[in-house]
Amino acid sequence: MAKKKVKTKAEKERLQTIADMPCYACFQDGLEVASEVHHIRSHTGLSCRPSHFSTIPLCVFHHRLGKLSVHLGKKEFEKKYGTQQEILKKVNREIERCKRQIVDIF
Repeated sequence: MAKKKVKTKAEKERLQTIADMPCYACFQDGLEVASEVHHIRSHTGLSCRPSHFSTIPLCVFHHRLGKLSVHLGKKEFEKKYGTQQEILKKVNREIERCKRQIVDIF
């Protein structure tokens, strides 16, 4: 049995930040819905989880259960909301913008 990889402090912070954000797709539709963490898979097998830094916030519907989800309807999802890599860039920019605002307060 393979050893479970322990998450670093930075990875834990990233995952918590993503989990605290609203669903990206719902937000684009004018809604604020709780999200779960979606790991973007790019040239990884099913048993190889991608980096915790390649993550975006998606609700259960847009993540894995709906017809317009990245797991069940990826082509339609990306046509409406953009590619996962495009969303990742936007999410990362928003995280950095929020960090700068916090620093500016102090």
